Amino acid sequence: MAFRFVRCLTLAVLALAAQSFPSRAQAPDIRSPEVVVPASMNIPAPEGLKAQFPQGFTPGLGFGLNCAQAQPDGAMVLHTLTGRGPTLAGPMVAVPGGLVPSSVFVLPGFAPAIATMRLFGNKAEVVGMLPLKDEDGTPLTGLPPAPVITGGQAEAPLDLALNRLANNPHGIDPQGVAYDFKRGVFWLVDGYRPALARVSPRDGRVSSMLVPGDGLEDYLATCRAGWGFSGVSISPTGKIYTIMRGVLSVGGKPAIFSRIVEFDPDTERVRQLPYPIDEEAFADPSQVSTGEVVAVADKRLLVLEQGPGKDGRPRSLIYAVDLTQTSNINRVFNDAGQPIEVLTDRAQWSKMKLNLARKTLVVDLHAAGFKDRYAESMTLLSDGLTLAVMSGHGFGLEAQIAGYASDESGRPVLDAPRYQLGQGGVLTYAGQPTKAVISFKPSRETPRLWVATLPKKVSDY
Repeated sequence: MAFRFVRCLTLAVLALAAQSFPSRAQAPDIRSPEVVVPASMNIPAPEGLKAQFPQGFTPGLGFGLNCAQAQPDGAMVLHTLTGRGPTLAGPMVAVPGGLVPSSVFVLPGFAPAIATMRLFGNKAEVVGMLPLKDEDGTPLTGLPPAPVITGGQAEAPLDLALNRLANNPHGIDPQGVAYDFKRGVFWLVDGYRPALARVSPRDGRVSSMLVPGDGLEDYLATCRAGWGFSGVSISPTGKIYTIMRGVLSVGGKPAIFSRIVEFDPDTERVRQLPYPIDEEAFADPSQVSTGEVVAVADKRLLVLEQGPGKDGRPRSLIYAVDLTQTSNINRVFNDAGQPIEVLTDRAQWSKMKLNLARKTLVVDLHAAGFKDRYAESMTLLSDGLTLAVMSGHGFGLEAQIAGYASDESGRPVLDAPRYQLGQGGVLTYAGQPTKAVISFKPSRETPRLWVATLPKKVSDY
């Protein structure tokens, strides 16, 4: 199997009818240790924002989480990611073929990094930061690459003045990290392409990367912009697991499942396994994020599933997933050449003798005391009993719109994606130019860590 080499990174450390979707799980004990980021790790603000951010930006954390190992004093070493840097949603941008979403990159040259935290008692202190690099040792950036296949979706990167930035072929949106003790490397997943990268812990360089069309099937690149892989974990035997951030669609109709990807580095074998969205908990599968995986054993995982519930309120549910009887859908298509996402009726799955994964609810995070809107990542500590969950944050800044337009009901339009970028950087709304201007201000958002002790070990669910 062919692989594409790039280099960057470091640090050490069923049958369908039998599916289970229980609505309740015994609540765990949950607490929120303080996350401490030394001021020396703050990121200088660009010249135009120094007045608002004289101390710079606090690094964003929580974009992926991995429990590396326990220390002799009882502390736990955790790894997380900064994501692609300080970005905020921008206006829609016209491209050949239609409109695409945009993101404003406050620091286009920001190098995504792995952060190491030491969790002890009620404090989680960031003790190291490792920027990612390419094959030549050049720091990577968070700017999106162009789509890896024809028809793939991508967002438009903009600078602070809403000027279009160039795509970066080596850009990365790191959304999961795990240390592989067997092979002495990190595995990292990318939310753009999607991609699975092998990373050297010695020099921080990516040594290889699986992408659609080169190790992974092309179809995965049809995901929505930014909805590639999310979360990565390593089983006790060394298999790598990741998951698509959400369902794929065919002809605009969303599937009823997300795709788990299993990769065996020893044999280079790839399997894809359908993970069913909980249709009893969530109103719209297309709005559900399958945002993290934890490999408890081969073919047994934890999955973090989140989105608006049927009552409109955020729901964050963690499931134990059994893949032992799940069908391998890697490069599987129907007689018409369509991916099995077209099977949105469960009876069709039975007819084709295909099995979705089985799942059992372990934790309803909000019911247990989780206070943020959604979790960003999770991991299982080495006792097999304690979950750690992070809520990522946007580097301590948020957008505001002055001179905003009003909608047909007279309400202010305060969300940048509701505008379109016009000539000369003018924001238009409903086809008309406006006086709206996007600016930035400090937010009160900070990285948070939540630790939940379950009533029994994950292996017993």
